[in-house]
Amino acid sequence: MGSQKPLLCPWLIKQVDSCQYPGLHWVNEGKQQFRIPWKHCLRQNISADDTKIFEAWATASGRYKPGIDVPNPPVWKRNFRSALARKKHFRRVRDNRSDPHDPHLVYEIQSIDQEARASSEEEEDNVSSAVDVGHAFLPAPPNTRTLEVSLEDMTLFDYSPGNSGQKLLESGNLSKNIPNCSPILALPPFDPSQASGIVEGILGTAPDGAWAMPPQVEDPNTAMPSTSQFKEQMKGYFPNKELVTEFEVSIYYRGRTIAKEVVKNTNGLRFSYNSQSAFPYLQDVSFPATASTFISDQQQVKYTNQMLERMDQGLTVEVQDNLITARRYGRCRAFWSMGENPTSLEPQQISNKNVTVLYSLADFNKELCAFLNSTGGSPQYSIWLCFGELWPDPDGKPWNKKLIVVQVTPVTFRLLHELAHGIGASSLRSEEMNLQLSDHQLSTTSFLSVLEEFMDIS
Repeated sequence: MGSQKPLLCPWLIKQVDSCQYPGLHWVNEGKQQFRIPWKHCLRQNISADDTKIFEAWATASGRYKPGIDVPNPPVWKRNFRSALARKKHFRRVRDNRSDPHDPHLVYEIQSIDQEARASSEEEEDNVSSAVDVGHAFLPAPPNTRTLEVSLEDMTLFDYSPGNSGQKLLESGNLSKNIPNCSPILALPPFDPSQASGIVEGILGTAPDGAWAMPPQVEDPNTAMPSTSQFKEQMKGYFPNKELVTEFEVSIYYRGRTIAKEVVKNTNGLRFSYNSQSAFPYLQDVSFPATASTFISDQQQVKYTNQMLERMDQGLTVEVQDNLITARRYGRCRAFWSMGENPTSLEPQQISNKNVTVLYSLADFNKELCAFLNSTGGSPQYSIWLCFGELWPDPDGKPWNKKLIVVQVTPVTFRLLHELAHGIGASSLRSEEMNLQLSDHQLSTTSFLSVLEEFMDIS
């Protein structure tokens, strides 16, 4: 509450009105659409004017202190884009980043009412922050306790301020004054009709406006593509420099695999249990009923059912502007981590008020490049979701002891990781792989070059 950081929407409107930033101006008389210069930070002709608005927001939001911090235009730009993507007020309507003479983006303000703009929720600009501050939760119980005692000591579900913090799990009664969880999206669904430059035959469209993934890369241990073939594949993974991916989903009930599914809808998915979807552009993934899983532990059945019954509209995972985001719409809280063995024991909660950014193309690119250059380990791109219990667990309790856990793996990231692993392995095990290497064979250098060409990470 004591933060002096301005709200992004009214702040940005004021900057556009000021006419102090080259290339930043309104594009219609009603002042609903504005354009922003968007020159890639690696261009040789980039100047301070091209990043002036990004620096201004970094300064206003407290992320950059002129004269103290080292200037970092790529980070300013990435944080500015992330802030735009997380707010329901903005919708990107035109993408001219590939224009060689005037690269720019055009955004539309969804809330045109000045009062509505000013009354928007406070900005949550820490990309890694996922704590729903509106509802406090109790620490996880010690591992030595029984399942029943452990769960009874936790605030698993939302409750109203009027019931003195009485736990829903203990009482078995639902609060009638639960927070507003109406499915008003913080980010608009991706509209394929606005994309341009898609190669015919490389990428098609799938139902509900989602992009269709191209054929998967062959096993890199048996068939290494040439550089030109890899470029064609990348056109399908990153049309117009936008991430397109399917998802591999695995559902676990206390460490046991209950269901597996490949989500073909590249817009994203919704996890739910027995509820009609309010998100027609997303693919539904339903939690299996405990009665169909042959779970013998009746305490596990009891508490799993209580969590499932409070899923309501569930939890969405979406791909927007090269970010993988999530938002909770039910009363059963959800937590997340990257990888099944997170290094931090600090729980990360998925908000039911704003979208939570889980992972980004920039994160993956950084980790993949470090992996290829032998300066880092394998990228951690699988997202682990835990419902109703703290995760990561403050006491180090492993994921397979949690009641409901879901693993979500972006297929595009997995395929690129496997290909990168194959490139690295080819120099170590070339006698085993029997590859016919040539000047056109994909190498670490050419792989990194193609990534830079197709991934818009700054």
